[in-house]
Amino acid sequence: MKQLLALLAVMSILVLTGCSNVYSQEDGYRMAIINQGFPVPKEAYEVKAEDCVGEISKSAKYKLKGIGDSEGNPPDHYLRTIEEWGWTEMMEDRRGSIHFYEKQGKIISLNIKENVFDVFEMTSATES
Repeated sequence: MKQLLALLAVMSILVLTGCSNVYSQEDGYRMAIINQGFPVPKEAYEVKAEDCVGEISKSAKYKLKGIGDSEGNPPDHYLRTIEEWGWTEMMEDRRGSIHFYEKQGKIISLNIKENVFDVFEMTSATES
């Protein structure tokens, strides 16, 4: 009986370890909770978002291993997917790891850090 319980415990640990949330372009994307037209990786899970202040009308915070390197650079595939979903990057407004995108009058700010990222819907155009 003890051996069976030990085996079940080991198997549970292996299953949980194998299901960790890590960025993979093969897993695909889903809609962000704050904007139905903005993609986030399917494996990302939401954590408590920042309070909305100033130019930010809505915010969502996600955790996902491998979404950004130590300098906040996101995977190229993710950036291409955002553009494939119809968003245009506002290059002149980019601030380090913070990217701004526009689509049909909506502005989204994407702030990527190592293993975490924020998605903000802005109330108005950004100021450079």
